[in-house]
Amino acid sequence: MAVKEKVINITILKGETEALYATALEVGFVLGAELHTNHNDIDNFAQYGIYDDSGVSFSKPTHIDHWKRREGAGFDDSYKPLFFNTESKTFTFKAKTNQPVIKDTYFHLILIYKINPESCT
Repeated sequence: MAVKEKVINITILKGETEALYATALEVGFVLGAELHTNHNDIDNFAQYGIYDDSGVSFSKPTHIDHWKRREGAGFDDSYKPLFFNTESKTFTFKAKTNQPVIKDTYFHLILIYKINPESCT
């Protein structure tokens, strides 16, 4: 097994409240994720979630701080745990705020997952 990263970039444009991105992920097992963002308006609640191809929230939308990397933990424990097989599904990644953002606001999610190298050939 090999460990890989997949980066998902979403930007909520100035004046908007949400953005989403749908994609199929490489076949593998997602261990966890970490989120980076320039959103810093503590009065404008921001959340992030992942939905499966049927529209059901796979990872419930939660405050963006819940997605940030944890300090002082080992490699596997420093990411938000997800633990799911990607299979051949399409996933939708969604960032949302309660109020329109005052600047273009990016959400940069890094998925950490294991793949079987034989599946890449």
